[in-house]
Amino acid sequence: MLTSRGSLAVVGTVFAATLVAGLPSTYASVTGRTVGNTGQGCSPGTRTLSSAGSILYPDTGNGGYRSIHTDVHMIYDADDNTFLPGNHITLFERATQCLTSFSLDFERISANKGGPDMALNSVFVDGSPARFSFAQPTYPGDPKGLGDPDPRAHEASETDPVGGPLHNPFPPACTPELTSHSPSERFSLDGTQCPADKLVITPRKPLSAGLAFAVDVYYSGHPGLHYDGDGTNEGWYRTPDGGFVESEPVGTEDWMPLNNYPTAKPTYDFFDTIGLGETAIANGMLVGLTHNANDAEFPNGSITWHWRSVAPIASYLVEDSVGDFSLRTRVVDGLPFYEVQDRNIPLALRDKNFAIVAQQPAITKFEAGFLGAAFPFTSDGVAVTTAPIDSAEEMQTMIVFGNSHLGLDTLWHENMHQWWGDNVTEGGYAMTFFKEGMATVGQYLLPAKEAEDAAGGSQTAAGRAAFNAVLVRFFNQTYDTAREQFWTIAPSKPSAFTLFGDAPTYARPAAAYLALRQILGPTDFTGALDQIQDQFGGSSITEPQLEASFAQHMPNRTNACLARLAQFFTQWFDTGYPAGGGTNRPQLTGPGLAGPGFYSQNGVCD
Repeated sequence: MLTSRGSLAVVGTVFAATLVAGLPSTYASVTGRTVGNTGQGCSPGTRTLSSAGSILYPDTGNGGYRSIHTDVHMIYDADDNTFLPGNHITLFERATQCLTSFSLDFERISANKGGPDMALNSVFVDGSPARFSFAQPTYPGDPKGLGDPDPRAHEASETDPVGGPLHNPFPPACTPELTSHSPSERFSLDGTQCPADKLVITPRKPLSAGLAFAVDVYYSGHPGLHYDGDGTNEGWYRTPDGGFVESEPVGTEDWMPLNNYPTAKPTYDFFDTIGLGETAIANGMLVGLTHNANDAEFPNGSITWHWRSVAPIASYLVEDSVGDFSLRTRVVDGLPFYEVQDRNIPLALRDKNFAIVAQQPAITKFEAGFLGAAFPFTSDGVAVTTAPIDSAEEMQTMIVFGNSHLGLDTLWHENMHQWWGDNVTEGGYAMTFFKEGMATVGQYLLPAKEAEDAAGGSQTAAGRAAFNAVLVRFFNQTYDTAREQFWTIAPSKPSAFTLFGDAPTYARPAAAYLALRQILGPTDFTGALDQIQDQFGGSSITEPQLEASFAQHMPNRTNACLARLAQFFTQWFDTGYPAGGGTNRPQLTGPGLAGPGFYSQNGVCD
């Protein structure tokens, strides 16, 4: 993210059969059976994937199972912004323990402006009706369990303990939803009760550990927006011709139930039934269109758009929008690039936008070379909407831009995310800096490439020197910043209020990556980036894993150099400094950069 602030039935059946074939023999959804034991040793799944003491969206994610694949069956009235009867999702999961119940994240109602107003109609587990209820989250690690009767165990805050020790000794159970970037509102909501957004599902019989099972959730009503801990919003934006999705960090739960945590990465099929003349866009590849007969919901007929992502998608990167879109496909070197724009955008501006979008194949090729890693997906694309979205977001294979326009440098940023954040996802919200820092480096590649081309190109020494000089300049500008508060927040320790702050999440981590490039040298640096994509692609990465990957590519792997590299990471990623700059900032940089450097002499670490 970059803030400014054939028959479809046949295709779906074939895919489902393929999915079942790859799962354990106990998979029972096609027969309607629920396989389980007597319940001995079984328990509810956890209702968070956050660690104990977490203050950053601690209510999100659900344990006891692993997300494998999701079918989205959207039936949507664009004129009324309504999910119609029959609208549902099917989630294919595998139990990692014996489950008496499990949960999903679903903010079906909200009093905030533009918030969702949906009803949950029914739930089935492997074809059998299941009981369901909604519960408040409990703070992660609560020793009294999910049903702690103490109301203080279910309170919202961005601090630990909630409201200070005189109010509540416990950490927060959720992050408050702010409607503005106002510290006063942040504090006024501290200690309020968390909403009951945990959809708790109880199957007829316990689900055995290792069992693959299917969950159908039928719901209807108006999807909407989630308000974050910094006053911004995301989720389902109402547009004149439908709705547009942009969901980082947690807004997907405002239009569909899911396991809403970055590390939960199922594959997806989208079956979007909408009125004739409307267009649905989603992640992955467009694999089919089916024209349906007129019915009571669509008296003028409807069409079902089928998109498929064979690559896993993190929760906040799920794209599924409907509108009056133009949809073009450009194929370069065998890779389809989807080019989408809202037809309500003035024609002259659309032409300007298309001229920028047309550069995406070249951007993709250049970034792949810088990273040393091939593009990880089967398609790429850009969608531009009229929706009032004040940020661009790297929705997987379908980058989205709001307010009718896009910028070239921002496209470089978001396209870099297809590797960093999308293919390799952060292991938790506090790791947001890992992917935003590299995407910011992606932004820097645009002027660096322009300088390289002007100096003779990448095949010349002068071109390579010019390229490197631009990156050095960006580092030095960051390191020598005069902003007194620039270094005060550690990138790995944000609150929801500061999660997308420029300095800790974008500029400082980007500078750290540029310093690493100088420390390792361009070849070894690229080798580390490639290894990260190869080892963690399709999954997620933690901070220790990220740092270990760079350590493996140190040109001098003496104990002294590895110890110094560990200090480097602590200074750049994990330390908040007093205001003022000077010595109140990292004291390890890199060869040829502003600051004290890294090696003492001749590549030696004392």
